[in-house]
Amino acid sequence: MNLHTIHESEVSAVHLPGRWHKMIVGPGQFGPASHMCFGVAEFPPDEQAPEHVHEQAEEILYILTGRGQFFFDGHPEEVEPGVCVYVPPGVFHRISVTGNEILKVAYVFSPPVRQGSYDRK
Repeated sequence: MNLHTIHESEVSAVHLPGRWHKMIVGPGQFGPASHMCFGVAEFPPDEQAPEHVHEQAEEILYILTGRGQFFFDGHPEEVEPGVCVYVPPGVFHRISVTGNEILKVAYVFSPPVRQGSYDRK
């Protein structure tokens, strides 16, 4: 058993609105990191994550595959592989897939969040 490494395939995906989400490192996950969390999310073509906000957490996302738009307080910005996205606390944002392939992102939150806890109910 590895103490410091894990493969993404060892983590089960959780379905959240518009995406599949794998929290890989964080409290209660592999690690256990206590001040941040890391994972990947996949957005199928023609899907979007609903607008949401992280009141206390900063988020960094890195686009691995696909194309889409990130909306920040309603204003769109185009994303593609290689683009890094920073979301400060308190900024409403959502993600929309514009291409015909999966939009896959790697993300980090600090402080850590629970999967889907920020989605509007």
